[in-house]
Amino acid sequence: MKNNIIKMIFLLSTLTLNAQKMKNNDFKIEGMTMAVTQMDKMLKFYSNVFQVSFVEKDMFNSKLYAGQWSTLNLLFCPAEIAQNTANQNRHQFDVVVDDLKSIIDLATENGGKVMGEISENEFELSIGIYDPDRNSILFKQYKK
Repeated sequence: MKNNIIKMIFLLSTLTLNAQKMKNNDFKIEGMTMAVTQMDKMLKFYSNVFQVSFVEKDMFNSKLYAGQWSTLNLLFCPAEIAQNTANQNRHQFDVVVDDLKSIIDLATENGGKVMGEISENEFELSIGIYDPDRNSILFKQYKK
């Protein structure tokens, strides 16, 4: 019985230490790989809407495209190489912009599709837009 109590105390203290270590970690997302089905359209969209300059990379007997989106390393990989069969994203970027109307125009001119109407609350205007591969992006303009 005494040994079980000692083991339990040890286990709890270990869990507490691990939780504190995880809490103190400073996580930073460095990059993201996106499985892409319409490569040319996606390159055009992200190049023109987000000013990403892509570099072609020969990897896995295929062409992948790497670029820098703000502080995020972005890699486009053909969906068939990634063996991704999803029809729509499982993630969504929230992007803050200064001028919502101009980003809507820019996105739609480059193959984006608007998802509904502009939403408004006391803090922001927002709208969802699909990129050419139907990944949703939420654009927000904070009120001043």
